[in-house]
Amino acid sequence: MNPDAYTRTFSFTATLAGAPLTVVSKAGLSGGASVGDVATLAATLITPAPTETVLLLGCGHGAIGVAFARRLTNGHLTLHDPSLVALQLTERTLAANHLTGVTVSAQVSQLPAGAGTFDRVIILAPQSRALGRRWLAEAHALLRFGGLLNLAGANGGGVQSLIADAAALFGAAPVLGYGRGCRVAEATCRTPPPEVPAWAIIPGIAPNTWHTLRAELPGGAVELVSLPGIFSYDRLDAGTALLLAQLGPCQGLRVLDAGCGYGPLGIAAARLGAAHVAMLDVSLLAVAAAHENIARLRLSNVAAEPSDALATVAGRRYDLVLSNPPFHAGKAVDTAVAEAFIAQARSLLAPDGRLLLVANRFLPYERHLAPWFSRVTVLAQSKAYRVLNGEV
Repeated sequence: MNPDAYTRTFSFTATLAGAPLTVVSKAGLSGGASVGDVATLAATLITPAPTETVLLLGCGHGAIGVAFARRLTNGHLTLHDPSLVALQLTERTLAANHLTGVTVSAQVSQLPAGAGTFDRVIILAPQSRALGRRWLAEAHALLRFGGLLNLAGANGGGVQSLIADAAALFGAAPVLGYGRGCRVAEATCRTPPPEVPAWAIIPGIAPNTWHTLRAELPGGAVELVSLPGIFSYDRLDAGTALLLAQLGPCQGLRVLDAGCGYGPLGIAAARLGAAHVAMLDVSLLAVAAAHENIARLRLSNVAAEPSDALATVAGRRYDLVLSNPPFHAGKAVDTAVAEAFIAQARSLLAPDGRLLLVANRFLPYERHLAPWFSRVTVLAQSKAYRVLNGEV
């Protein structure tokens, strides 16, 4: 893909709940080129009353939000997705359909302020079951007594297991309907739950809690926090560990951690003497965890921000860019974001700067690095990963 193509949006028309709408999307968003079977089934089977206060988790590019907003003529709709890109596209999709008065929320949780205030919470099942469980636990706390939970997803994406989790938490979650390998279920909030399942109190899944892990970083081990839905949220992944082993001194360097997750690379650079570290991620969950880790470790030379690729820091200059870039959009291999990282990183590097990138061995990243860097070398490799060094 031409890296410039990643930054461009496109529009298409679709039909949900029998009505046409315009969708704004872009490369790199999972399922972004269509409305999808899950949204189609959910928009047909879930019929909120016009006066309801509704929260939708997992709004994607916003098409399904349009369908529900049109029904809530005297109610209110709040839309959330863990992806900054999804929220940006949702705002544009709402505007393209001339819809106002909808809240697009970047908050990773509506608690505690929203406790007991929603008539209905709709969850489009995320890829991570652990994040799905966290959303279920939050939904139970957000719904008023008698409020409704709707859960929609694909059978191949694990929705049946998540429906079973909903039934365990809410007491029952009957399926409203099936279609094209998808299903939609509904549960009623009866507080307190009949019996709280063990998973609902696990740190990181229980609302307002963090998952903690011990990470071996250069300079010594540290305790970090993370959240379900972040890449490798419960352990330091092997690729990041391999890159960390190649990090070396960072004294006085301006460092960018591109796709930071909960922050191990950027935090390691800060502890190794970097003058300043910028940490970016498209995941709002990742940025929240990175913020928490920065605060807990009392690091004054680090800042974490949400960003679509590296757009947030355009125009700045760095001596070192670190990245363990994503290569999936949903379950499919998609290197569009990584290619954008590489091209944008080159424009941000100082004259003697370099990019350190770790990737699965089967990904042809040397080919993507070659047009942008004068010299590309393999610094280290394992059976699964390689660390590539791109010099300006």
